[in-house]
Amino acid sequence: MKKLITLSLLAPGTALAHGGHAPVPEAAHGLVHGAAPFGLMIVAFVVAGLIWRARP
Repeated sequence: MKKLITLSLLAPGTALAHGGHAPVPEAAHGLVHGAAPFGLMIVAFVVAGLIWRARP
């Protein structure tokens, strides 16, 4: 448990990927793994748009 706590402080995504989360149904687990890259792309585009819009 101590290793998971330390890992979650240093790299939360890694800790979650290695059992630091509650058990979830396999269908939900697969869906999140499949959709995560698209979610990250959306966040990146939104941030880039906000930065571009804030330029003088």
